[in-house]
Amino acid sequence: MDLRSFIEQEMRNIASSSSSSSAFTPKWTYDVFLSFRGEDVRKSFVDFLYSALQQKGIYTFKDDEKLERGRSISPALLQAIKESRIAVIIFSENYATSSWCLDELAEIIDCKHVLGQTVLPVFYYVDPSVVRRQKGSFDRAFVKHDEIEDKERIQKWRAALTEAASISGWDVPNTADGHESKCIQEIVEYVVAKLERVDAIEAKNQVGIDSRVQKVNALLNLGSGKVQFIGIWGMSGIGKTTIARAVFDRISTHFEGAIFLEDVRKQSESLKNLQEETLSKTICLKDLRISSVFGGSNMIRRRLCNTKVLIVLDDVDCLDQLEALAGKHDWFGAGSRIIITTKDKHLLVTHGVDEIHEVELLNQSEAIQLFSWHAFKKDYPAKGYEELSKKIVHSAGCLPLALKVLGSFLYGREMAEWRSEVERLKRIPEDEIIEKLKVSFNGLREVEKEIFLDIACFFEGKKKEYIRRVLDSFDFYPDIGIKVLIEKSLVTVFGGRILMHCLIQEMGWHIVRQKAPDEPGKHSRLWVAEEICDVLARDKATENIVGMWLDLPTPQDVVIKNEAFEKMKKLRLLKINNACVSHCPNCIPNGIRWLDWHGYPSKSLPQSFQAEKLVGLNLQYSRIIHLWKGIKSLDKLKYIDLSYSQKLIRMPDFTGIPNLERLILEGCSSLASLPSSLCRLKCLEALILSGCSKLDELPEELGHALSLKELYVDGTAISKPPSSIVHLKNLKTLSFRGCKAMASRIWRAFLPSWLLGQKSQVSTGLVFPSVSGLNSLAKLDLSDCNLSDKELPCDLGSLSSLVELNLGKNNFTSISAASIKNLSRLRILELVGCKRLEILPELPPCIEEVYADNCTSLQSATDLTKHGLLHRVSFSNCFKLLQDERTSSMIYATWNHMLKKFSLVEGGSFSICLPGGSIPSWFTYQNSGPSITIELPPNWYNNEFMGFAVCVVSDLIRTPFLLELQWRELLQKIPGFPVQFTLIDKEMNRFCYVFTMAFVGAENNIDSEHTCLGYLPFDNILDALAFTRRRNGSLLHLWPNSLRSPNDWTCIEASAQADVKECLAFKEWGISLVYENDVRQNSELLMVPQSSELGERRFSSNVIVNRLKSSRRRRGLEALPGFPSELIQIGDPSVQMPARVDAVHVFPTVATDLPSLVSDVHRVGGSIGGCDTITTRTGSCYSYYY
Repeated sequence: MDLRSFIEQEMRNIASSSSSSSAFTPKWTYDVFLSFRGEDVRKSFVDFLYSALQQKGIYTFKDDEKLERGRSISPALLQAIKESRIAVIIFSENYATSSWCLDELAEIIDCKHVLGQTVLPVFYYVDPSVVRRQKGSFDRAFVKHDEIEDKERIQKWRAALTEAASISGWDVPNTADGHESKCIQEIVEYVVAKLERVDAIEAKNQVGIDSRVQKVNALLNLGSGKVQFIGIWGMSGIGKTTIARAVFDRISTHFEGAIFLEDVRKQSESLKNLQEETLSKTICLKDLRISSVFGGSNMIRRRLCNTKVLIVLDDVDCLDQLEALAGKHDWFGAGSRIIITTKDKHLLVTHGVDEIHEVELLNQSEAIQLFSWHAFKKDYPAKGYEELSKKIVHSAGCLPLALKVLGSFLYGREMAEWRSEVERLKRIPEDEIIEKLKVSFNGLREVEKEIFLDIACFFEGKKKEYIRRVLDSFDFYPDIGIKVLIEKSLVTVFGGRILMHCLIQEMGWHIVRQKAPDEPGKHSRLWVAEEICDVLARDKATENIVGMWLDLPTPQDVVIKNEAFEKMKKLRLLKINNACVSHCPNCIPNGIRWLDWHGYPSKSLPQSFQAEKLVGLNLQYSRIIHLWKGIKSLDKLKYIDLSYSQKLIRMPDFTGIPNLERLILEGCSSLASLPSSLCRLKCLEALILSGCSKLDELPEELGHALSLKELYVDGTAISKPPSSIVHLKNLKTLSFRGCKAMASRIWRAFLPSWLLGQKSQVSTGLVFPSVSGLNSLAKLDLSDCNLSDKELPCDLGSLSSLVELNLGKNNFTSISAASIKNLSRLRILELVGCKRLEILPELPPCIEEVYADNCTSLQSATDLTKHGLLHRVSFSNCFKLLQDERTSSMIYATWNHMLKKFSLVEGGSFSICLPGGSIPSWFTYQNSGPSITIELPPNWYNNEFMGFAVCVVSDLIRTPFLLELQWRELLQKIPGFPVQFTLIDKEMNRFCYVFTMAFVGAENNIDSEHTCLGYLPFDNILDALAFTRRRNGSLLHLWPNSLRSPNDWTCIEASAQADVKECLAFKEWGISLVYENDVRQNSELLMVPQSSELGERRFSSNVIVNRLKSSRRRRGLEALPGFPSELIQIGDPSVQMPARVDAVHVFPTVATDLPSLVSDVHRVGGSIGGCDTITTRTGSCYSYYY
């Protein structure tokens, strides 16, 4: 179904009206969509326009230039077009040569007709008539299209061009006398005005919100410098959170730090996490680890007492939460405001808030208006439905959430259905609001009701994929079932988790309890700890129970009678966590589908256990010695996790478990062997044996498990992997990290032909002629395996899919060139800690990162300048490498090579770290000490300014980075150390940007100097600024004097992040400003080393900028109207766990420019290696995590 048909179908039941408010209202995600031909304008006009739009808080979609281009428009781009209010089309000379652009244009015109999308054409040095009539370059483009495209597609393109070019827009050469900056200013001003008109109309949808926000603002008294605590009090679903969010959005710009902590009640078990989040979001204390709630409270008080903050604590239900997060007024700086929403007024009184706003129900008029928006998609009832609407509003008690649920339920239904529903509502007492929410539940099919109740009682807030997996084990068909619940406004999905409003959830609880409210043993589901403990201890269970979820926040003694589960014939889900049980019950119901018992107390499952329907078995940290004896037929079992069951000595025969997909035995330190039947599991995809320290061999026929994708045997005693492993054609990850028993016999016994490339001199039996079967392997970790020259794999070059290779902490002296250079996809090579390695092998052309830190014997390396994608190199503590004049010259030439080739790397940043002495002489600004501050010359910024060269000389004191490696997932990117760049204006307003230089360091203390050279393109800083506009959409801090141009920045400070200062002693800094003029004056790249010591090398002052001419991305920021009049904080509510303490998290700025990362943020989650951060004038900052 195409877009038009879809929308028309959605609109078919909506009464027609001339009012714009009655039309179908699409979901707008973006304010503006930019359509353009990348090769023409991406790095010029579009970049300027995009930055200008972002500076005005206009959320703009600009496609990722890394996005794979094909003949058909991508679904993601199609969705972005549909979800944009305004489409700005930049027609340029080669626009029509791209079928992708033409498809974009056709879709935009379709959205214009169907969704009412605004279309704004910009003619960038191409006459509108040429576009309208398809003449000139457009005609030539269509001549080529005619040869390969069908006529219908061609006709659609031509019609779209004609229509778009007929719309009034901007002809750049003839606008503002050809001044592009002024033309951009006109476009931005028009877009701002257009959006303001749209916002004014849409604000009407927030029924009654303005008057309520005004009341709260009056209590806040923003003009006062005092700290104020304000409470917003009312019943569930009345709109407390909505009001608090509206207030927060409107006033957060007046504060130095701001955070909205949602659903504090639901997170009361993790107050430390909330404390960490509060500090992280307000003053950018990243990677913070709070050990106790008391310590966290003290830290909030100490760190925020001088900062003006706005904190919203939403849905608080316990005094402990307030005492932990906002204990007293003197915790916060002058002018701070703390807003607390709660259902408990006494809680506010006890805590001594200054003012309390009691939220009132909507009045009759407001309630009808809100109901109508959901029931009719307009602000008044359709003709003939007026009285019915009034009756339903009355039955809903004017509760906003109930109005939304009921309105959504009745949307598009016939009059008879409405009357039927009104009659049903009459039977529900008006004072029982929760009961009214059951209307949507009653409309579900039986299986959907089961899914809803399971989510309400067990899974709310859990990851969607986990919920889907468990529900699927119940044969509930969760994909369609969850979709129905979303459509009926019963659940939502955010951040990959399924969420449910507290009222809806309470409605589900009420349904479960209603038949026997005072007898939990008769309920179908048990989730309250006290009730579960009572049922188990007193044998009160009945056959009604289908699910039990006992998840205690801390370990607690629980009594379970021997007969506790005997009556639960229908039990399909059992979850027990943190329950200290002395003995196991006599039986576990055989009908169970998902068994999750953390700390299972028995040596084995009951003898009577015959759970033929079991799908998931999770017994982490159990006392299991063996699961069961003999063979059990468990055809449906897919997942087994016995992690850290340290008494486990053997696994059962897997013959009866043919569909097992994941087997996790991590940390089972007593497990010494695996049954050979494991090899016959045709569905097994993941086998995780890390930490099974007594396990000294894998089944010989493991290679028969052809579906295996992940194999981890880290830290085991395995010394002879099975030869059949080479048949695992789908294996993607293989890790033997820390298998120190893998000495002389392992690889010879394992794969002599595969990894040695020659016949083994030690008799090993089977010999494999090739490794073609492992053509899917992408990650290989052989670090810390005591590999010497004879045992070192030398035929790795046949692993055609290998992307990341870790050979660190081994004992070889060299690596066969063929082993590495033939790896056509290898991007990351880690050799850290190979102290006997003497020669760096020849690298493949695709290599991007090389880490050879602490290779103390390394004497020579192949020519690194041949690798155009190489942008991170680190040789810390490799002093012998620089003793050879030729090798050292090549290493230093690599710096020049990076400068020459950096345009091939998104973002343009790069760095190299070496042993050495002092700052090269060509650095204009130099300083001794832990940091450097330079005064910028007047008018330092112009269109030829390119970026900053940075040099740091430091001593390695200690290096915590390697200590972190054992905790990281396999082959995550190695971190560098972050350098904070702070630009300061005359009024001491500060704008901070953090980037990293690559190096790992050494395990032991080293009292020696090292030098890191790095290049930071100014474009990256501009991209970071543009990113804030995209993510925030509004400005936060108005500066006294607007920052009109980068030339308003008068000083630069450079220093290391706080945590880095603990492991490095910074001695010298150097900074140079890089301009294109240097390139024009010097066409030759010259860098002649003067000695073997870096400190004595002197480079030409023009080296830093040589050969950058072709890669320069032109951007004249001063030409952008409305350059940010403020600096703002940036943050992402769905960030992952940081990787630093008291510092910003890092992500690879060297690999991807900042705006391009937006569309890929979920795809590249968790990678480490660089950082971009914006900091406010007070020093507080936020960063994005990937």
